[in-house]
Amino acid sequence: MIANWFEAKVKYVKMGEDGKEKKMSELYLLDAMSYTEAESRITENLREMIQGDFYIVGLKKSNITELVESNDGNDDKWFKAKVAIIDADQISGKEKKSHQYYLVAAADIEKALANLQKSLSTYVVPFEISSLTDTNIMDVFPYFSDDADQEIPSNLKPLGDFEHEAGLDA
Repeated sequence: MIANWFEAKVKYVKMGEDGKEKKMSELYLLDAMSYTEAESRITENLREMIQGDFYIVGLKKSNITELVESNDGNDDKWFKAKVAIIDADQISGKEKKSHQYYLVAAADIEKALANLQKSLSTYVVPFEISSLTDTNIMDVFPYFSDDADQEIPSNLKPLGDFEHEAGLDA
């Protein structure tokens, strides 16, 4: 299943260590099927993280196509990479590039480049990394495989049921 990434900009008031209130504006990335689901998921996730009121001031589709996560606890920043996939036009023989955007977890830009190169090492097509930049994304909320164990709402029907009824599961 292809991920639909959304960027959510959230504002809230945080109490500083000095006892003063500080206005915060943070950006989050999450996987969702629609704007409505994105708003619901970000609200649900942030209720656990932010104490007090918060407001979603912006929600937009992101051009991120792939997420490169890291198991290293020090990789707490997110970097955006633009990767050009190189293909040759079969008719004209000219080189053609299509771009994909990756979000890479790393501690610094050198580690981000290493993590991205490791992730891309299995590609059989030629590619080049066009850019790699730091982002202000605070956290990422992808769908996890254990979400599949959630109960299906009563207004939805599993795809397998439709395939069975149509005789396509043979």
